[in-house]
Amino acid sequence: MKPWNLIQYFIVLLAFLARNTKAEIWKDSVYRSSIHTVMLQIKGAEGTFPIIELGSGDQFYLQFDDLDTEQKQLYYTIEHCNADWSSSNTMFSYYLQGLQQDLIQDFRYSFNTRKQYLHYDLVFPNDQMRIILSGNYILKVFEDGDRDNLVLTRRFMIYQNQVKISAKVKRPSVIDLRDTHQEVDALVQLEQYRAINPAQSMKLVIMQNFRWDNPIQLKPFGINQSQLNYDYDDGSNCFPGGNEYRAFDIRSLRQQSISVQRFDREGELVEVTLLADPIRRFREYQFLQEANGRYFIRNSDGGGEPEVDADYAWVRFRLPFEAPLKEGNLFLFGSFTDWQLKEAFRLEYDFNLRAYTGRFLLKQGIYNYSYAFGASKGSKPDESFIEGSFYNTENDYLLLMYGRAYTNNFDELIGISRVQTLRAP
Repeated sequence: MKPWNLIQYFIVLLAFLARNTKAEIWKDSVYRSSIHTVMLQIKGAEGTFPIIELGSGDQFYLQFDDLDTEQKQLYYTIEHCNADWSSSNTMFSYYLQGLQQDLIQDFRYSFNTRKQYLHYDLVFPNDQMRIILSGNYILKVFEDGDRDNLVLTRRFMIYQNQVKISAKVKRPSVIDLRDTHQEVDALVQLEQYRAINPAQSMKLVIMQNFRWDNPIQLKPFGINQSQLNYDYDDGSNCFPGGNEYRAFDIRSLRQQSISVQRFDREGELVEVTLLADPIRRFREYQFLQEANGRYFIRNSDGGGEPEVDADYAWVRFRLPFEAPLKEGNLFLFGSFTDWQLKEAFRLEYDFNLRAYTGRFLLKQGIYNYSYAFGASKGSKPDESFIEGSFYNTENDYLLLMYGRAYTNNFDELIGISRVQTLRAP
């Protein structure tokens, strides 16, 4: 083989391997069992989804607890991702100004708590690390400067409005879905944005209740020079309506709320037993005022600093069930489980109580939750199995438009819109 042909061979081989190597898809993950209550939101806006506008001056606020109270050297970095949350492999200098990694310097020890912990805080972007490109990002926290020694990861987004998205939620056009689902129609005005072959270079992603587990990605139903139409009638743009989330309140570990059956204080930590939860699959829809699966750290017994004076408690759940499932498992589900079916939140069947039960370590606050069924490991959560699904459930929808310029090999977030179903009277 001639030298030049050998070089060509290796170029072709490398290109083949690059195309056929499965890219890692980043998600919200915790890599240490001692890490709890990880929250990423907009600074100064509790309970918000981590998305801000490029150049707005807004910042993100990350907080988490380490139940291993030995102080560690924790660093952070951020990485640009494509619309599917794979690494875009873009150079740091293209999306970041300043340091590529930095030390998390703000931490405090808990006080007046039965469970001792270290509470970490991080506000970014900041003077050391400034973001200059829109898109999806993964925040990585790691120990001792070793980026492979991950502690946790969290997703966030930076958008730059270059298109205009109009959206509405309605009862589905598909007859079989009309009682259980919600249809999201959208029209995207390209404005000044220039797109070459928008069906390939642009992606519309719709999220329900800011959940990471069930987004829908759509190709335009119709295209003209100035707009993209996403008004489908085949169910492609439909979400299960779900049900209003259940809630419990453990702001106080002294005074019972309506969701708490009793407190037990004989052990190291307070044990909170909640009232038994009914199966709602076959019940009629009932509107409840809730927060679409989110949770808030609060302590009504403390001194006004719930980040460090809210305690941890064991919380017991009970879901009456005639017999154990032959296949699959039931899990607690919500933003506090990172919208994932986590083994740490799997329920066990108690034959004596004839119920699925669970005992989980949670920080004081107000929690929204549901019960979700998982058919097998890695399967998608099915809330309707226990909770039912109704077209008139109140839900939030976030629409995200990604664009890839013909000169780039990465996706930018070029427009967002939020639409909400009408709340029941």
